[in-house]
Amino acid sequence: MLSLGKKSRLFLVLCLHRSGSSATAGVMHLLGIHMGTKLLTATPFNPKGHFENMDFVAINQEILQTAKASWNNPPVNKNIEASNSTISKIRNFLAENVKPIWGLKDPRTLLTFEVWKPLLEEVADITYVFIHRPFEASVRSMANRDRKGIVYASQILTPYLKNLYHYRHTYGIPSENIIDVYFEDMLTNPKPLVKKFNEKIGNSAGYNLKEVEKFLEKDFKKF
Repeated sequence: MLSLGKKSRLFLVLCLHRSGSSATAGVMHLLGIHMGTKLLTATPFNPKGHFENMDFVAINQEILQTAKASWNNPPVNKNIEASNSTISKIRNFLAENVKPIWGLKDPRTLLTFEVWKPLLEEVADITYVFIHRPFEASVRSMANRDRKGIVYASQILTPYLKNLYHYRHTYGIPSENIIDVYFEDMLTNPKPLVKKFNEKIGNSAGYNLKEVEKFLEKDFKKF
């Protein structure tokens, strides 16, 4: 329960599809960040789970549909808008999902960010979690998953990459409100990243490090 007038602490993941975001969100979960009650189930390509709030994903899909877009047909215009009905759903979502320390992860957020940002700022102090993986690796991973080729995957992911660069480097988010996650480095040595998250959360530096290392033991980098 939040104290009256006190904002929650939100860790908002901004990432490309197939960039290591599920592994990162799993680490966040192990460190005590509430990723949601109703989460997307595991799949063969995400065997340990996505750690994505199903209602958050559904609202993102609705925002994109209103813009005549979808996750694999990104809108040309970053400044998309949401209907009054969708805004109402977002407010209801926040009323039901805000926790003292919580997280949201869905790659679509790179496309819908402008809709969410002012509403999230009403209820939370936001730490932005940017996930970095070589673009070619994400493209290969998506091409393998969807069986539609490198060109198909590259065309889909390029707008996400442009938005990631914009929000990370030119949007003006203060550096103290950013955690950069380098997927390859996290798999090799998660200790520095665990320390960064724990400092933001208020845990001891090494809190649950062994659990994180065990979680990452099986190589998430399949392709």
